Amino acid sequence: MKNQLNTEFFEDLWLGGDHPSQLNADFWDLRAQEHNKSSIKNNSLISRENKVKDFLAKGLINDTSVVLDIGCGTGQLSIALAKSVKEVAALDFSENMLTYASENAKKARVKNIRFIQADWKEIEFEEPFDFVVSSMSPAINGPADLYKLMAVCKGHCYLSAFVERSSTLRETLYHLTDQTYLHQFHKINYIFNILWTKGFFPELSYEESCYNRLLALEQAKEIYPLELNIQNDPLKVKLIHGFLDQEAKDGFITEIVSQKKGELIWKCSHL
Repeated sequence: MKNQLNTEFFEDLWLGGDHPSQLNADFWDLRAQEHNKSSIKNNSLISRENKVKDFLAKGLINDTSVVLDIGCGTGQLSIALAKSVKEVAALDFSENMLTYASENAKKARVKNIRFIQADWKEIEFEEPFDFVVSSMSPAINGPADLYKLMAVCKGHCYLSAFVERSSTLRETLYHLTDQTYLHQFHKINYIFNILWTKGFFPELSYEESCYNRLLALEQAKEIYPLELNIQNDPLKVKLIHGFLDQEAKDGFITEIVSQKKGELIWKCSHL
């Protein structure tokens, strides 16, 4: 019997699987303020600092390393990395995210970050990086994106993504709009197996967390229709807005989110 557990098998699973909707730069521009507030909380900052300490302890980076951060968002991981390496190239396609990232770097007095506004699918780099990071980034959305990440790396790669996420509020919103709410995501599974079938030995770990997402009502009315991909359906948008009006307390929506993310680290080589 032919062994079907080859690279193409997992590539096809990834390409054909259920994916969260891929949102454009305008959406992430809208999310930038919320994302920045969340990223500068003490527990988030400490978590990133500990992550960089772990990278150092594993010998993945040092003071001569040149690092690429794909989907850097508001820049907090780039800033934490920059304090321990030679240079960080911080890439994002959202102008507002990069505006916050630049401001955060100035506040942290970090000067060795090069911010780049570009789409991962379109940008090309002339020289490979010592360490490449994709932390919770939607930029890596299929095998081609993964292979491009590996092609620009001459050292180690780090990639993280959700494996499980639950929210009663979000589940209700999906139900109201006749959609299936995905609790589990298989991106990490696909990537792990693609790497394994190609002869790499990725290290896999998991991290669990729970947080309260607080949005002003009017902001929630903008963001949730985009997240549910119903922005072009006026009836469903009206339905969601009515529900949010009922759920709001003192002009705010609180979403309680429980989540688990998977993290992969592997030593790269040319495919």
